[in-house]
Amino acid sequence: MSEEHHITPLKTYLLVAGTLFFLTAVTVWASYIDLGSFNIVLALLIAGTKAGIVATFFMHLLWDDKKNATIFVGSLMFLAIFIGITMTDTEFRGAVNPEIKDPINKRAAFYNSLPLTDDHGYPLDKEKNHHEGDKDHH
Repeated sequence: MSEEHHITPLKTYLLVAGTLFFLTAVTVWASYIDLGSFNIVLALLIAGTKAGIVATFFMHLLWDDKKNATIFVGSLMFLAIFIGITMTDTEFRGAVNPEIKDPINKRAAFYNSLPLTDDHGYPLDKEKNHHEGDKDHH
């Protein structure tokens, strides 16, 4: 293996920078569109593309030993697998456990049967002030 140094032309860096700016604009544009659960997939695809471009050109993986590029691509593949498994769990857990599918609604029927409390956990009693005689409470 020879110890050659690769000098990247300025034009290449400017094209890569322009591509990264464009993909950043696409990311911002995509954040305003409601695609459901595909929003996170799209954001990760764009971010992964940008990371690949940075590693390829700015970190010189394109001209480096191909073992390094293989390790980089392999690690991205494993990361995608792990994120995919996690997303599968979070997106479809309501099919297995319907009771944890939706976020907690504080005014659900169960909560209506409980007494109302203030921020400190004291029951709200319209007739009696629970703070009477409480010198430490502000």
